[in-house]
Amino acid sequence: MKNNVLKTAVAVLAVFILASATISCKKNEQTIVIGTGQAYEPFCYKDADGNLAGYDVEVVREINKRLPEYTFKFEIFEFKNVLVSLATGKIDVGAHEFEENPERRETYLYGEEGYNDYDSFVAVKADGPWANISGIEDLAGDKDAILAVSTGSNYEAYAKTWNETHGPDKQLTYVSYDDDYVRDTNVINGTNAARLGTLFDIEFANAKRPGYNLKAVGSTPIIESKAYFLFKKGDVTLQQAFDKALREIKADGALDKIKERVFSAYFKSL
Repeated sequence: MKNNVLKTAVAVLAVFILASATISCKKNEQTIVIGTGQAYEPFCYKDADGNLAGYDVEVVREINKRLPEYTFKFEIFEFKNVLVSLATGKIDVGAHEFEENPERRETYLYGEEGYNDYDSFVAVKADGPWANISGIEDLAGDKDAILAVSTGSNYEAYAKTWNETHGPDKQLTYVSYDDDYVRDTNVINGTNAARLGTLFDIEFANAKRPGYNLKAVGSTPIIESKAYFLFKKGDVTLQQAFDKALREIKADGALDKIKERVFSAYFKSL
């Protein structure tokens, strides 16, 4: 009888300790706020059911699986406001296909592991007046050859840096747009000469918008880059945790599977 009572007491104590440990672990989980967008298909957008979806979103979710000590929470902003929110401490991580540039380096902490290739080309209308140019140099110095870029993007920073490092006769004339649809349409209708983009981005624009026929010019990219997660300055612990998880995801093939699944499904839906 005493043995049964003792066994019962031990079992109850074990359950109590396990439950306490579980509660303690939950209390110790750190909530990380991820800032992303909802209008950059297929990287971060709302699907037909209103749920946040896309490549960046799925990569973040996979990282969270590898980092059980954190609880991730998404917050949605316009592209340019993701960076503002990171700088002001409203979010912990920026996830919106951010490329590297010197200005951002001064304000934010970059991850060391890229999660998407972002080599970029000049794109023009395939049968338009600038169809035969070979690269960015053919736009420089021509005030009629207006380059369309997205507000707050690395392409806007590229155009700004180009003008700062070239003489008066080699300046780029560029205009910035908050709406990527307007940006692309103004290339197609001839208002602007060209835009910049990855090969994927150009293919996506043509698939998404009937009648669009953008093409990349030149045999080599004008920008060789990758997309990175951005962190608050000094938040090295979180940055290193993300990098470690990303290396694991690349090594075991999970990143390639995400890319194949998300991009294939999205193009089929167009």
